[in-house]
Amino acid sequence: MPRRSVVPLVIGTFVLRMNTGAGGIVLGLFLARLAAHTGYAITSLQVGLLSVVFFSTELTLAPAMGALSDRWGRRLFMIVGPLLGLLHVALLPFTPVAQPLPYLLGLQVIAGLSSAITIPTVLSYLADFTARDATRRVRLMSFYELATSGGIGVGVVLGGFAWDHVGRGAFGMLALFYLTAAFCMFVSPTMDRRGDHGQVRVVAARYLRILRTPRLFIFIPAWICLSALLGVWFSSQLTFVLSKPRPALHQLFVGALSGPGGGSRLSLVLGGYVLFFGLCLLFWAFFLKRVPRLLLMLTSVAGVYLACVALLAINHGSGSNPALVIWIPVLLIGSFAESSFAPSALAYLADLSEESVADRGLLMGLYSVFLGLGQLLGNGLGGVFAHTWGFDGLIYLTVLLACVALISLLALYRQERRLARRDAANAAVDESNVHEPSAIVDS
Repeated sequence: MPRRSVVPLVIGTFVLRMNTGAGGIVLGLFLARLAAHTGYAITSLQVGLLSVVFFSTELTLAPAMGALSDRWGRRLFMIVGPLLGLLHVALLPFTPVAQPLPYLLGLQVIAGLSSAITIPTVLSYLADFTARDATRRVRLMSFYELATSGGIGVGVVLGGFAWDHVGRGAFGMLALFYLTAAFCMFVSPTMDRRGDHGQVRVVAARYLRILRTPRLFIFIPAWICLSALLGVWFSSQLTFVLSKPRPALHQLFVGALSGPGGGSRLSLVLGGYVLFFGLCLLFWAFFLKRVPRLLLMLTSVAGVYLACVALLAINHGSGSNPALVIWIPVLLIGSFAESSFAPSALAYLADLSEESVADRGLLMGLYSVFLGLGQLLGNGLGGVFAHTWGFDGLIYLTVLLACVALISLLALYRQERRLARRDAANAAVDESNVHEPSAIVDS
């Protein structure tokens, strides 16, 4: 099969992820305008509920959709997924002014179904495509991750500008992108399926056995809590808080982008942050092997606390330039430190997989599962905290999640120390057993 045949799939993935980034921004701005120009009060709690419904639908249905793609073919599902996304964004402009929440919740179910169909099917397709070539698998998975992160970054920048310039026409732009993605999936060639039917119980038993591994089990709370930060800070919730009409709260960030051109300013800020975060990840890619994984993960928690202090100071400041000169560098240093978690966590999981090579795929697949659970938790609690305390609530929730992650990582550090002492003792015993026979011979 020619190598160029997978290019449409990578392009389609980039377009879909671009829609993910732009869609989150556009939805938040749309809800803020809906709350400002109608008599119906849309709250942060309701915005969080929308995200909870989306991720609940995706996490619940993704395994079933992946199994069905084994039976009915990948390409059919890869085409249907973007078309459902098109249906979702096409119906959003028709949100009723009176009691819009039930309508929006229904649309989030459609969006979650679209994601549940697309993501496992695309990953399965790539696994099929590279089944006989391990080198190509590494390369294509790298291209897939690049398309994913790059698409989200481009979408974040594009979303705010599109909303400022064309308003609700931004939904038409998103629909066009979904149509483009569906076409890319359509021109991707049909692949032979390599699914294993009738082994559900066996796979479930292997998952449970992996989860009971002490080092992994201790790591799970930190994994979920730090993944939840993505749901807190990279979702429609943040856009809604920044763009909604300013209430009687003495917080600089609440409603800071509610005026004309707010969407463009939001895109510039988030786009700059995504670029900075990407450069940080590039740095850690080269520096990671020189520092122990756990030390880097503990450093990331310290970075979260540092960033929270800076955000709290800016949010309750006057916005004057001297204060920003102090706190923005502190925020960037904290963000730089916290960016070390994702690569160090993946490297740590890869280390754990050496203990169970046969289940390596299952173990690494858990990263996506707990990433989704974390985003579900972050979006749900983010709505509650933002509804109660505004932008401060997002900071309070971040501190709380970081505390749980810190406890988990310290427990993991203690476990690693215990295992290291045990291994050292075993090595000493083995060495003494080697020297004893030689001593007897000499005598």
